[in-house]
Amino acid sequence: MRIKGIYATRPAIIQLLILLLFLLAGAVLSSIISTGLLLATHGLQADITQDANLMRFVQFISAICTFLLPAIAMAWTCSDNPCHYLSIKKITDGRIWILTLVCMFLFSPVINLLGLLNKQMELPAFMAPIEEWMRAQESLAEQLTTILLSSDSFWVILSNLIVIAVTAGVTEEFLFRGALQRVIGKWASNPHTIIWVAAILFSAFHLQFYGFLPRMILGAYFGYLLYWSKSIWIPVFAHFVNNAFAVIGMSDSRLKDNEFITGDIPAEHLLEFSLIALLSILLFILANRRLRKLLLDC
Repeated sequence: MRIKGIYATRPAIIQLLILLLFLLAGAVLSSIISTGLLLATHGLQADITQDANLMRFVQFISAICTFLLPAIAMAWTCSDNPCHYLSIKKITDGRIWILTLVCMFLFSPVINLLGLLNKQMELPAFMAPIEEWMRAQESLAEQLTTILLSSDSFWVILSNLIVIAVTAGVTEEFLFRGALQRVIGKWASNPHTIIWVAAILFSAFHLQFYGFLPRMILGAYFGYLLYWSKSIWIPVFAHFVNNAFAVIGMSDSRLKDNEFITGDIPAEHLLEFSLIALLSILLFILANRRLRKLLLDC
């Protein structure tokens, strides 16, 4: 039976259901592997938060199974050319990689400011139980991140860069920009609609609602990088750079409590930080204009 491209002509709703099935299968596979590993190494009563190395490995397995494998399965079953489906295309112009790095650096203050604004969100009183659940999810995510980034050892930082920056950058971009934007593109022809719908779903998938706005903006920017370049490796690299900045900043004992790194800006410094963010976004626009031209020409 021919499997390659078997669903290529199916409508968007069918392909979306297929993607959801692949995601469910990936999540189940990840859960089986992680649970088996936990039982084999720590027993039934184990608390995974007590073993940061195991947490990293479980996160790595989860990313591969939940994001990368479904993206590859979609590319294989929904296209006769999986590499083209996932926009796997070489970019050899070194200027593009340097400008992408510069743009992500310049974008960081703006993302931090958006995150600060997002954290001020308050739901109406009748939605108090939902808000309490959202804050609990946010607190749990912060707790797990703190455990992973609790050491400034070279090997721990390297491990975190591999899991949080490299693996997340590759797997999440292959799924959300590589596969999901293709599926949405079957339903909508407007590239802006495709990019922003994927960005909203990308942010919502993380279940960190007090970081929803900055993550959505980042997701949209990654989507535009793919749209301009037609290469998945550019948003992968941008995603890696964003996560690597966070890993390095939060792992360094001299930087992790710095308000400009954490984004927790006190009211007395808010004006100063806003001016920095304004200058940064102006420089970002100039750098991104040059980057966009290079990407469209490559």
